[in-house]
Amino acid sequence: MKDLRRKYIAAEKRYGAGLSSRWIGLLILLFVLASPAPHAAADWDSALDEIHNLYSDYTGLQTALKSETARTQTLRKQNNADLAAINLKLKAIDSVLLKRLKSEAEAMKKKHAPLLEEYTSLSKQIAAARKAGNLKSATLLEIKRNKLKAAAAAARTEVKAKNTAFAEARALTAAKIKPAKDALAPVASLKKQITAQNKAASTAQTERAEAHKRYKAAIASGDAITAAAAMKLAYARMGELRTFGQQSYAWEQKITVALRAAEAKLPK
Repeated sequence: MKDLRRKYIAAEKRYGAGLSSRWIGLLILLFVLASPAPHAAADWDSALDEIHNLYSDYTGLQTALKSETARTQTLRKQNNADLAAINLKLKAIDSVLLKRLKSEAEAMKKKHAPLLEEYTSLSKQIAAARKAGNLKSATLLEIKRNKLKAAAAAARTEVKAKNTAFAEARALTAAKIKPAKDALAPVASLKKQITAQNKAASTAQTERAEAHKRYKAAIASGDAITAAAAMKLAYARMGELRTFGQQSYAWEQKITVALRAAEAKLPK
């Protein structure tokens, strides 16, 4: 009230005693509106202090986050390349032999398919004729089937031999590569953890980018209070992203260890 009274007196002296009280009141109102409120000035100064105090940490965290992210991405790219190379080597082991044996088994099955299908069909027809009481037909069909019996037995033996050879070769190959595949087992689980964490990091990254954008816009418009609030939020999200990134890097390092172990256990 004292301030308002002083403004009133000053206005009266400046514009003369004849000035109506209505106009003097309006002048006082303009003086009040033109002057920053004490609490607003305090908030402004506090915001400037916050920006000043956080600036070095903010820019430092930006640099660290960028560097650590690049480091993790480089390791992940190398791990992915190494994993692909190991899987190719595992797939190539005995591939020529297995391909040949599989082809031979399929060719043998195809070769004897008509004979074995005919033999099986005759057996079904015989059973149906007997069930119907048609012994004459059953006898004629049995004669036909028995004529094929030896050839059918030989065909089954050949098909079985080829299938057995293929199955045994696959089992031997699986035993060869098992140590390396076991060493790779943790990789899939680690990658799932990284993928799940990346979803959380994506949310934090979006919030950080939006806050940083508000921070830059507030700086450009001279809004210290908004700039300080946005800066603090962006800084908090960068801290979360750094924690996520460090965890991802630790997981990638574990993947590297698993890959080296798998490489050591590849069949020579």
